[in-house]
Amino acid sequence: MKNYTYIEKVSFIRSIIGNLLFIPSFLALIFINFRYGPILFLFYLFIAYWGIFFISTEGLEFDFQNKKHRKLFSVYGINFGLSWNYFQDLKYIALVETFVKQTFGGRGFGATATTTVSEKTIKINLFDQNDKYQTLYFANNRIDALKIATEIKNTYQIEVLTNF
Repeated sequence: MKNYTYIEKVSFIRSIIGNLLFIPSFLALIFINFRYGPILFLFYLFIAYWGIFFISTEGLEFDFQNKKHRKLFSVYGINFGLSWNYFQDLKYIALVETFVKQTFGGRGFGATATTTVSEKTIKINLFDQNDKYQTLYFANNRIDALKIATEIKNTYQIEVLTNF
């Protein structure tokens, strides 16, 4: 048994924008004189944060021997993992194509503008012997979801169910 790591790819445009935001603002943070402008320090810190946001991506890491997985965040190829989650003996994997809706704005006392953003994602669920599911990951496309599910399927010799 082995470990498997999946990291999403960062698009070329996101990496260009992220590097254009992060590198100059990080250099400005290093070389700025704090007494000449603490507000500039906060401004450059904010811009560096948005640069990291554009450069970073997420993924999964599996430890098949110990039956655990965790979510990863990656910046410049350096992976930061969260705590490990254990899973029981698997019965099957379900790949469900669904729409995720997010509403922004509209909170508060006054009349404010709201917007709803919806996108199609693939939800990867692991089902145990009691038919309890554990949501593993939200993939952006079918190819990535099938790649993750195929790796689990080949390791545990279980079935993959899809609705697409």
